[in-house]
Amino acid sequence: MTTPLPLLGKEGRVTTPLLTKEGSLVLPPSLPRRGRGWCTKNQMTFTPPTCPIFCRGHSGGRLLCEAFIRNQIQMGQVAPDRKDTEFFSIHHPSLRQLILNAYHYLTATPEDKSHYQYLMKTYINEYYHTEIHSPGPYGWKMGITLFTLPLVLDTFPHTKVIHLIRDGRDVMLSRLEARFGGNNLSDPVNKLVVFGDPNTDHFAGPPLTPTSIARYRNELEMQHWVTAVRYGLQGRAYPDRYLEIKYENLCQAPLNIFNQIFEFIDIPLLNSTKDWIIQTTHPIRIGKWKQLSAAQLEKPLQIGGKLLEELGYK
Repeated sequence: MTTPLPLLGKEGRVTTPLLTKEGSLVLPPSLPRRGRGWCTKNQMTFTPPTCPIFCRGHSGGRLLCEAFIRNQIQMGQVAPDRKDTEFFSIHHPSLRQLILNAYHYLTATPEDKSHYQYLMKTYINEYYHTEIHSPGPYGWKMGITLFTLPLVLDTFPHTKVIHLIRDGRDVMLSRLEARFGGNNLSDPVNKLVVFGDPNTDHFAGPPLTPTSIARYRNELEMQHWVTAVRYGLQGRAYPDRYLEIKYENLCQAPLNIFNQIFEFIDIPLLNSTKDWIIQTTHPIRIGKWKQLSAAQLEKPLQIGGKLLEELGYK
């Protein structure tokens, strides 16, 4: 018997739906079903992705995405400022459901995993035919897709992924309005990527309100970093197809690290891209957290200190 996908119930809470009497999986209305509108295997005529970029927002992914584009790797339609691939928006219903099931996927039965992989293939098939306009390597970059990293690696056995990690203390200072601004933390997807649980409605005691979010902003940013990076580290189970890169190393030795990245994905690094990298990448981008006092760092480090240490940050 399959385990059902979580559904959004009243007030956006994620609930566990019932199976049908026959024991079949109950799918949300937003997800494709077999029958009308469902892509068959014969209809999915697309080349698997080459090298998607996975990172928590404000971790340097914009720099890497721009380098990919300049090196003739297609990244779909990207936002000019953030270099996010807009097809992978939090508002896309299929992506939302895949992310809401990110933790269930890790422990799912083989049958359920096969189902999730089919949904991922359907989604990437749509992306490929909508935004990839010529043969050649392609990928995407969008922070929330970090929560599909193991699913992507299982679905596409020849795809390689880059997991870009930045010091959580610097990420904390970048301020992700996309997650915390307005009422965004009422969205179950944002709750999942920040807390690992789409039903979280309290933090450090008080309920999540604009006032408490502003009060605990640094702690929430660090919590988001820990949740996202730890999920991305699932990629270490795929050593031949997962490359972990620290943003700090990228800034301090850009050509060495970019050469490592392009060698990993087996794509030549163009001289024009090398010139752009040299002109664009500077160490000044790192270590801004050192301006904070010990008192300002105390509570965030209670949340992220262990992971920072595990990753070799001092």
